[in-house]
Amino acid sequence: MALGKDEDDQRVRSADAYRAAQLSMEELWLRYFTMGGMAGQFEIEAYLHGVIALPPLQRDILTHALNERLDELDSEERRASYSNDSEDAMSSGEDSAGQEDPDHDEQ
Repeated sequence: MALGKDEDDQRVRSADAYRAAQLSMEELWLRYFTMGGMAGQFEIEAYLHGVIALPPLQRDILTHALNERLDELDSEERRASYSNDSEDAMSSGEDSAGQEDPDHDEQ
């Protein structure tokens, strides 16, 4: 799945934040999951490597997990960015987990 420019910018900043966060992939995924993230550990790793895309809400939960870790470390590293379209995701036919809602009516 190809990423748009904004999505790829967010992914790159998340990957940079992950390298600075000093976490294993398992530790990052656990933080993400406890915040309500729905993607699996392998999906998170694939996303950070640019192999797959994640829905806006899932990207933002991952961003939050990364930024919290950088705050814990008092890191001067640039924080991961949030998506610009998380609010739009709810009106575009995605459910609260960022998955396509089959009951959503196209208007």
